[in-house]
Amino acid sequence: MYTIGIDVSKKELVSAKVTKRGEIIERWTIPNEPVAIAHWLDALPHALLGAEATAEYHNELARQCIARGVPFKLLNPIVTKQFTRATVRRRKTDRSDAEVIARCLLNGDGYLLSMESLSPVRRLLRTAEKIRRIDCTLLRMEAQMRSFVKEADTGPLLRCARSVRKAAHAMQKQGLAMADETQTKLLSSIPGIGKTLSATISSEIGDCGRFGSGKALVAFAGLDPRVKQSGSTLSRNTRLTKRGSPYLRRAFFLAAMIGERSDPELKTYYEKKRAEGKRFTEATVANARHVAHRVYAVMKRGTPYVKKELSTTKA
Repeated sequence: MYTIGIDVSKKELVSAKVTKRGEIIERWTIPNEPVAIAHWLDALPHALLGAEATAEYHNELARQCIARGVPFKLLNPIVTKQFTRATVRRRKTDRSDAEVIARCLLNGDGYLLSMESLSPVRRLLRTAEKIRRIDCTLLRMEAQMRSFVKEADTGPLLRCARSVRKAAHAMQKQGLAMADETQTKLLSSIPGIGKTLSATISSEIGDCGRFGSGKALVAFAGLDPRVKQSGSTLSRNTRLTKRGSPYLRRAFFLAAMIGERSDPELKTYYEKKRAEGKRFTEATVANARHVAHRVYAVMKRGTPYVKKELSTTKA
């Protein structure tokens, strides 16, 4: 089976076909349009395709690949960027990007997409979150305006913020209405996770079966710490890789922050980390990893979460 790396843009797809040894044997440049993609895929031999994650420009290609049973992997741009940095010349063109993506696929990078991964729920909830950020920005601008120019008329900004807030609420409502009720109920059994967070987490994860362990899900969310090693020296820090979905990472963080108020296990662990000198964010991120493991267990088993009772007996 050949490997084909694809550099996706709004107007075209630039691809490179490589062998197992990484030798480039063929290239294509086709329009990023449904008909052109269909003709190209129908003429391809059995191959593994992959591309970097884009806003939405890779969606049509991914849908058609999945519909034809063609394996399609999505790569985080951070992975290809690190690969490019490791090369001597550090070239960056559409042709070289396609080669880099293909070689990253050969290394086993990326994750296979399924129809669940392209769920409209994720797009609706992501859009709602982006709009909500605009609302916050408008409110900050209004406050800054009043502090500098007391006689300024900030009414238009406030009316704009209200309209934006309504749009965010409408997008979120649509997304929640389309969410999988079974998954939502399962995830809502975990302390700190409500209806909105459960829908967000479920849509961002998609098929949980593609993760071999809870650690893999933690890494997918970018909650794993960076580790540097040189010779016998191993250096750990609290910076995160942030290589996964920022929306999933934020959902786990919010769930941990809420859970620390009501769940004894999360609260105890948070207090322990704080006593060790960790800051609020660092301690909550550590609990976010616990939440990710809980989510993995619940989705993998298909059964609700059972809260643990902490022992109060003294040895």
